[in-house]
Amino acid sequence: MSRQRTTLRHVATATIWWGVIFSIVHAYWALGGGDGLNDDGPASLAASIYVGFITVLGIIGTAVAFSLARPNGSLESIISQRRAQLLARIGGGALLAGVVVGVGRWIASGSLGDDGVPGVIITAYFLVGGILYSILGWGTRLPAAQGSQHTARSHTPLTERN
Repeated sequence: MSRQRTTLRHVATATIWWGVIFSIVHAYWALGGGDGLNDDGPASLAASIYVGFITVLGIIGTAVAFSLARPNGSLESIISQRRAQLLARIGGGALLAGVVVGVGRWIASGSLGDDGVPGVIITAYFLVGGILYSILGWGTRLPAAQGSQHTARSHTPLTERN
């Protein structure tokens, strides 16, 4: 097994744990648990449903990381490698975009506002998730689609191209 594949497997394992923790915390919040910021739980049923939806996204993200950790594993029939890599890229981009928006809001207002230290911790956690999913999505070779005009070489990371 190549060093790159071993490293990506470690990143995938870390991403699985990131997703499990993310999903558990969001499920707790969706079911009425306090969010650690300024309240004792979601303010409304709509807020609980929204956080529940985020929980489902976390579970899907965990499945994506699991399928990339075990490329020939049991999830292969559910999530193809190509689809998993694309979902990892989208998930990583969404998490990083959320970090940019949050930090941009802090910069624009000149303070952390009501977010305080818990907001910084949550933002740092999202940053780590964004980096992990981005590494999984961009750090591996996308398999060529059947009937594709492109070769697998066109999808290799820049470090592997000569």
